[in-house]
Amino acid sequence: MKLSSPSALYAALISAALLSGPTQAQNLLDPAPLGAPNDTRLRAAPAAVAVAAARPVNDPPGRYAPLREGKKDTGCMITLEASRKAQLAPACRDQGLVVFDPINWLMERGRLGLTARKGHKAWFDRQTDGTWLRDPKEGKTLILRLI
Repeated sequence: MKLSSPSALYAALISAALLSGPTQAQNLLDPAPLGAPNDTRLRAAPAAVAVAAARPVNDPPGRYAPLREGKKDTGCMITLEASRKAQLAPACRDQGLVVFDPINWLMERGRLGLTARKGHKAWFDRQTDGTWLRDPKEGKTLILRLI
């Protein structure tokens, strides 16, 4: 069985664990034995654990507001789908974003890459406030803020 992404691997592991029973599922997800001394961690229900594990922390699907220099709102929206498809909202009037027109996204070494319709890429680094900042070496400032 070939898995195409870490998300698919996590989902396959969780599915196998859930099918084998709650005790085995807990053992796969929690390296500490049940009832270990000083075990103060909260234990989630297997379904909640499966949902959390299926979406890694660096996986950014969602709707984003692109911001320019000084966190000025562009009035646009970019949607990143779990299928790795990216889409710019049709009402966008920011000429730079309209020309770029993102169609796909990827995660590589903790960086978010957006692929333009014409094939070139823009790379973004996660900031401490949860936004994504375009690599300053690539041109004008662009920030993606989750809506």
